Amino acid sequence: MSMHASRSNDTALPLCGYFLSVGGALLCLLWAIGWVLPAQLPSRFAEPDPARPPIRIHSDVKGPERVVIDTNQSLPTLSDKEIFVAHTALAGD
Repeated sequence: MSMHASRSNDTALPLCGYFLSVGGALLCLLWAIGWVLPAQLPSRFAEPDPARPPIRIHSDVKGPERVVIDTNQSLPTLSDKEIFVAHTALAGD
C-alpha cells in the first residue's frame, strides 16, 4: 500500500488516457454501426392487437393481513431476577 501512496500522479495519467482513447473509439464505433445498420423493424408485440382482449388476472385468494410494527414504543426491560437467572444459566454451562 505504501508503494501506491508514494507514486506521483504522472503514472496515473497514461491509464486515464488509455481509458479515454479506448472509450472514445468504442463510442465512435457504436455511432458508425448505428449509422450503417438499418433500424429495427417494429415488433409484432409493440402494438396491442384489437382482436384480442387484454389479459386481466384476478384472484379470490387474499394475502395475509398487514403487519404494523410500532417502533415508537420503548422496549420492555428485564428485572434483576431475570438477568441473574440468565447469567447463572450461562455460567453453569
